Amino acid sequence: MGKFNAALLTGTAAAFLGGCAPVTYYPQTAQYPYWNHTVPGAYQGNYQGEARPYYTSYNPSNTSQPTYSQQYQPFSQQAEPADAPARRALLAQAHQALGVRYTYGGESPGTGFDCSGLTQYVYKNAQGIKLPRTAAEQSQASRTLSFEEMRPGDLIFFRTSGSTVNHVGIYVGRGNFIHAASGGSKVTLDNLSKTYWQQRLVKFGAFLA
Repeated sequence: MGKFNAALLTGTAAAFLGGCAPVTYYPQTAQYPYWNHTVPGAYQGNYQGEARPYYTSYNPSNTSQPTYSQQYQPFSQQAEPADAPARRALLAQAHQALGVRYTYGGESPGTGFDCSGLTQYVYKNAQGIKLPRTAAEQSQASRTLSFEEMRPGDLIFFRTSGSTVNHVGIYVGRGNFIHAASGGSKVTLDNLSKTYWQQRLVKFGAFLA
């Protein structure tokens, strides 16, 4: 997918709820619905919404940091998504794996994980979903998403070398993902704002509806 334009948007952002008028948001506090992280919230009233940063522009000649825009909905008008419990379970399982050592071919906390072994383990143990074994196979089997459509628990695919997808991570929100990193020798938290990952990003994919 290449590189993305810079600047984290910290000013106002307008959002529509059905036929409602736009609401202006400012950086205060709201609860992230899938786990207890705080994110910028609304200036007035109690608002709760999914933090959905997304890349607002694409420029293959620009090597700077990605541009984010975040939207929120009033708490009183936002029903929890039907698949929220499933996604929370995926995130909880992924977080339990943080710090587990990297092992090529590893598929469990006891043996260690490689990248696709981690995603396969998380999906199987959290939701009983059996993913293909390799990152390339998982990429091919997943439903392609735009970054705007990404939700916690979806997958991010990379090509770090060669001509095919060979790395995968679990998206956890706000540009962050958990992956089994061979370079870091363990399961770790990383961010798409890094140029390294921007240059190697291939696809956002989903197995949940």
